[in-house]
Amino acid sequence: MILLVLLSACSADPVEPEVPVEEVVEPEVVVIDYDSDPIYSKGRPNLLNSYWNIFKESAALYDIDLSYIEEVNFVSTDLPGNVAGRADGSCEDYVRILIDETTFRNLETGEQIFLMYHELGHDVFNASHDGGGLMAPNIRSIEYTLFQTEVRDFFTKVDFVEWTDEECEIIRGFTDD
Repeated sequence: MILLVLLSACSADPVEPEVPVEEVVEPEVVVIDYDSDPIYSKGRPNLLNSYWNIFKESAALYDIDLSYIEEVNFVSTDLPGNVAGRADGSCEDYVRILIDETTFRNLETGEQIFLMYHELGHDVFNASHDGGGLMAPNIRSIEYTLFQTEVRDFFTKVDFVEWTDEECEIIRGFTDD
């Protein structure tokens, strides 16, 4: 019997200590886009002034201080066709953006931000369409990375052309009440 116990003890597999298995955690990849961008994500279609705040924050990245502009007005109005917004203070000493809120709220986030930057570019800097990029007419939206480039080019005046005095006279004729 003793011999049987010894034989069975010798033939048993030794018990290996359990080695903890390291869990590999893949880092979360965050793709930055309009909705996750630390500035653009602050834009709120139901709070139109939030777009002024993000425009100022973007300008500050390029050492442009817009704090001297104390009043920016967003006026809700019906605009013809599919027009979501229009600058109404170009070549004037005020900033007034007309917004068709129904059309505006139906735009995608990137379209809303592009539109606001475009219209604010007209009213704040008297930027014309001639510079292209952010101020190009008839563009509704732009892919996020390209938009970042266009914003940089706008605020650093790479893509920036101001309305001429003659153009401002014509514009004032359209906007004078």
